[in-house]
Amino acid sequence: MKLEIQMATEFGDFLADGHIGNQFRSLRIESIWDRLDSVTFDFSGVTNLTDSFVHACFGNMAEEHGPEFQSKVRFKGCSPLVRSFLSIAVSEGLRKHGEVGFEAAGVDAAEG
Repeated sequence: MKLEIQMATEFGDFLADGHIGNQFRSLRIESIWDRLDSVTFDFSGVTNLTDSFVHACFGNMAEEHGPEFQSKVRFKGCSPLVRSFLSIAVSEGLRKHGEVGFEAAGVDAAEG
């Protein structure tokens, strides 16, 4: 299944509340993740957002799914501001995903 979500239609032009971002991720995306071939988030019309929303929604999603996130998730209609926030949150989530893998394997990431 392919899904495209118009972020401005869902949330308006300012994506601010991390709690809402986390709830959206959990109820609308994670609940169908295994059935998704791809999901595109269209940020057309979004003029501002907070790191709280972006980390709660996309950073946590990247942390949970790692490389699968990279193959399934696409962003479009991103202003430079939106692109910057997304890049930071997704990079941090993917980094944490890697650390979780080390911990799960019983290897201290600091010792490599």
